Amino acid sequence: MKIGFIGDLHMDYNTHHDFPACFARICENLSLDTIVFCGDTTTGAFDSLDFYDKLSQRVSTKILEIPGNHELYCTAGRKKRQKNEYLCFDADEYMELMMNHPLYSLCTHPIVHGEWAVIGSPSWYDFSLHKKFAHMTEATKRQFLRRNPEYKYVLDSENNPFINEKITAQSLQFMEKQLKTIRERPGGDRYKICSVIHMLPRPELYKQSHVFNTTIAFMGSKYYAELYEKYHVDICVCAHSHQRMELTINGVRYINVSLGHNFKWKNKTSLYKEILDTMFVLEI
Repeated sequence: MKIGFIGDLHMDYNTHHDFPACFARICENLSLDTIVFCGDTTTGAFDSLDFYDKLSQRVSTKILEIPGNHELYCTAGRKKRQKNEYLCFDADEYMELMMNHPLYSLCTHPIVHGEWAVIGSPSWYDFSLHKKFAHMTEATKRQFLRRNPEYKYVLDSENNPFINEKITAQSLQFMEKQLKTIRERPGGDRYKICSVIHMLPRPELYKQSHVFNTTIAFMGSKYYAELYEKYHVDICVCAHSHQRMELTINGVRYINVSLGHNFKWKNKTSLYKEILDTMFVLEI
């Protein structure tokens, strides 16, 4: 079985490329049995799911996904939503739609094949990748939240400095339940595990600079990596940062598969070549 992984397509930014046609070609030429989209396919759950529907009509490859932060964004503000409750869902409803989708959700449809288990989990950030996280006060967290607010996500919790930690804790609970279930199966200690998340599990996966030295706080959570080491996960596939890299730390192989914005591509005029340079293919 061949599984391809890629994230951060951002089709609402990279509008001048034909993504369905290109991925149809990729799936055929690479003979992919499954392709996993690792979040931020576009903004809003409905548009991402619509893309998967269109692609599924063109390929025999199985399509799976996990939600990124952009899939959870609401397209209407609080006042508009109060006037028309059907104008948009809130982020929790988007999350539920992505995680419980009957066809595409890797979260609820893990791949178990041979000696491998491939799982998907929701993920968020809690500032813990920042080097000064241990000394952050409530005021500092509130300041961080205001500097890079996910107000589109937490519509009613703008002033709660712990909202991101709460969301991250929920995702960690979901992930640990998955990992524990695998390891407690008969012969579960022999499984190789590939875990797919959108956010980053380690600070080393983000190249920082003095200009953007606080951005790391919004990239993910160190507690994902702690779970990976606790349950002896073999591979983590992630995205979000738009910085592709691969490294191995404490026995876990981390692979970032962010396609990102067109202006940063090596092959700016060829989506096909850029996808080939970005995608990770796992043969199991």
